[in-house]
Amino acid sequence: MIKKMKWFKKKNLPLPKEHICCNCGTQTVGKYCHECGQNVFAGKEQPILHLFGQMLENAFSLDAKAPRTLAFLMFRPGFLSTEYRAGRISRYVHPVKLFWMATLILFALMIYQLGANKNVAINNQEYKGKIVDINFDKKEVSNYATSDTLHVPSMNSSADVEKPKENHEQLFINFLSKYAPYISFLFIPLFALLLALFFWRNKYYYISHLIFTVHFHTFLWIFWSLLMLIDILTPHWKYPNWLSLLLFILPGIYFAIALHRFYKTKSRWQSVWKAILILLLYFIIFLTVVVFLIILMEKLNFFHGGY
Repeated sequence: MIKKMKWFKKKNLPLPKEHICCNCGTQTVGKYCHECGQNVFAGKEQPILHLFGQMLENAFSLDAKAPRTLAFLMFRPGFLSTEYRAGRISRYVHPVKLFWMATLILFALMIYQLGANKNVAINNQEYKGKIVDINFDKKEVSNYATSDTLHVPSMNSSADVEKPKENHEQLFINFLSKYAPYISFLFIPLFALLLALFFWRNKYYYISHLIFTVHFHTFLWIFWSLLMLIDILTPHWKYPNWLSLLLFILPGIYFAIALHRFYKTKSRWQSVWKAILILLLYFIIFLTVVVFLIILMEKLNFFHGGY
């Protein structure tokens, strides 16, 4: 019988006799140090698969709690925020950590989709240009070439040479890829402030509104990422009208249900009209900030190589 390779063999290492943490020197009880949280087997001989697992866990900040957290987030609106407010935090992925990962994935897909659409547009323009060249009337070209009004531009004339246009779209994509994840964090306190104003009777601390906001935006980012992923994988498929309408109102329905469960509103209709007003005000604020940023970047000549 062939034995498993030593590198990939799972080992049940016994606990060290002294139980002293190599990182901070604290006497530990169990597998992890209660002072700094380091594993007592850190730095010792371990299987390669376990090492790669630790690398992926540290790189993407995901662990065994991620599937359960995502399931509750997507299918039980307001549940995670209620759990956090009740003090049940460690059993789920931290809200900020989950939001940051969802933000990076969303804007990576946005940048990829913008770049793909731009390449398609360029290819279509080149294709149309070739068709126009092929469909020239030969008689008109020959008559124009033999006429006395033929003007041949000088190769050395700078006025006749068309200057290449600056690619504003590409500069905006680069700006989006660098700063959009950070800009998205600016809207979180604003949205939480709207919640605090609408639900001031609940007497929740601002941190509770903030956690609810982070959970809701994480749901939005994941929801939009899934839609973008479907568009990328199936570029020629179009949503039916009824499905497009459902996908458009689904975040609003999720938000109203989450408000009803987290803030314990008197009725569902109260949650619905408050959700509509909050989302409407939020959209106005978001649109105002985006227009302001575009005007500011134009004033600073950001799209003209000024910055």
